[in-house]
Amino acid sequence: MLALALQATAQVWDGAASATWTNGDGSENNPYLIETPAHLAYLSAKVGSGEAFVGKYFRQVNDLNMGDKEFPVIGKYDKSTDSQTQQTVDNSCYFKGTFDGNHKTIDHLLITKAPEATGSIGGQPVSLGGVALFACSTEGTVIKNVTIGKNSKIAVDGEVVGSIIGKMEGGLLENCVNLGAVSASTIGGGLVGATTDASIIRYCVNKGTVNLAGMVCGGIVGQIEKGTTIQACYNTGAVTSNYVYCGGIVGLTFDNSVVKNCYNTGKVTGVANFLGKPHAIIGENDGGKAISADNYYVKELSNVDDPLATDVTEAELKANEILEKLNKNLDAKSFVADSKNQNNGFPVFAWEQGEVTGVAAVQTSADIALNGRSISGAQSLTIYDLSGRIVAKGTNITLSKGGIYLISAPKQPTMKVVVK
Repeated sequence: MLALALQATAQVWDGAASATWTNGDGSENNPYLIETPAHLAYLSAKVGSGEAFVGKYFRQVNDLNMGDKEFPVIGKYDKSTDSQTQQTVDNSCYFKGTFDGNHKTIDHLLITKAPEATGSIGGQPVSLGGVALFACSTEGTVIKNVTIGKNSKIAVDGEVVGSIIGKMEGGLLENCVNLGAVSASTIGGGLVGATTDASIIRYCVNKGTVNLAGMVCGGIVGQIEKGTTIQACYNTGAVTSNYVYCGGIVGLTFDNSVVKNCYNTGKVTGVANFLGKPHAIIGENDGGKAISADNYYVKELSNVDDPLATDVTEAELKANEILEKLNKNLDAKSFVADSKNQNNGFPVFAWEQGEVTGVAAVQTSADIALNGRSISGAQSLTIYDLSGRIVAKGTNITLSKGGIYLISAPKQPTMKVVVK
């Protein structure tokens, strides 16, 4: 049985999109299961045909090897303004459900082509659509716990490019990490190309490279506007551009957006000219309208400064004082010390630590007993969900539903457990 499971996990995509999921009904308690690379490709085919999966739930249950074959972007961003009527025309194909990557990896993902353009100038197709695993998001879209592997490459010229979402027009992205390479010629970000309409990106990480031969690029997202919030994210990847709007977290901000509780240790390389220069957190805060708070960087590593953030030493960023400041005003203790040296000693997220325990009942070294949905401890326990929200506190707790939770106890490593 173990050998069969390993073989299934290691399955390499053959380029087909004909295999529909066979497990789950799409509800929150029984989501559709993405078990093979072909299932992910089938999701792309369905969304591309106009199926938005409004209110439906998906969960990835295995690591997926996409075989370095060209993957068709999930959905299509096709939004424009009619020059005659000045009316907005939106022919986009949005995914409007919840996709839970379950912290499984999507690796060897290759995207070098944008969804087919609908407009043209001089007979040549014109597009400034979204290119990433998901082309775009909107209100009601939730994408969480997605990991893009280090052997992945997303590289498209003339588009808004990210690893997970191309263009966010609302929705939520949380608990995600990119390890792959992102490159673009116009607008690019490690996780998201560009955002608008009160989009939220939180508890996300970029460790991959971001290269731009054009306008705007950032470690987490290229450009944000119209009330977008970037909260509690960090970047360690190199961000390189031949233009000025280049930042470790965000390249360019507009319209009262918010960037807070973030840090950068990745090297930022860009061009300094009369328009400005690259910065460690926000490349350019247009008109000074974006709110920047409790953001930190290490200039020795980023190679650039940032007047909207605080320069600290490596030792200071690893210390408890900065850890507490990064967690300031968050719903829960999201950043934790890098006790397992996963990030060169710099702060990591609680969801990045701990082994998943899938047993129904166990007695742990921290005197924490798990029995089904009942959790008890010799000390007071704090239970978090994977977004960092506190679910319950106490010494005897019964959870109302199954799921993946983090258990924190005084002077004990954070535990990640699966509750059936």
